[in-house]
Amino acid sequence: MPDTELDQFDRKILAALQENNQASAHVLAETIPLSPSAILRRIRGFRHSGVIAADVSILNPDMLGGRLSVLFLLQLESHDPAALEGLRTLLIETPQVQTCLAITGGNDMMCLATFRNMAEFNAFADKQIGPHPMVKRYEASLVKRRVKTSMTFPL
Repeated sequence: MPDTELDQFDRKILAALQENNQASAHVLAETIPLSPSAILRRIRGFRHSGVIAADVSILNPDMLGGRLSVLFLLQLESHDPAALEGLRTLLIETPQVQTCLAITGGNDMMCLATFRNMAEFNAFADKQIGPHPMVKRYEASLVKRRVKTSMTFPL
């Protein structure tokens, strides 16, 4: 659904769901001037069309026994799509990797990952990233504190 097809009600519904995806249509109808059934139809349409990609729970890492978050940058040997597929697969299938982006500039990829401890990160870096044939070099930075964590999309 292209941006031009979203009306003011769609934007209000999507903004509210980004804040609390478990809000019922009845609760949403208290602030959005549509009937609960109309709101529910729109939400189902968003899910069916892919506008809503997933409904997830965002966990608080501070409540889960402390974790080490690492931001790492990758510089690639080449940009051959076929050769790059193995690295992409590795990053996608590594559960500790939360976000991975192809970027412009001096590096080619940027990933955010969370590990139980430094030893777990070192094992990943030494066995998976460092020796990977597509990785020319990598640079890692440890996250000192999370200033903002959000998955909301500005509407």
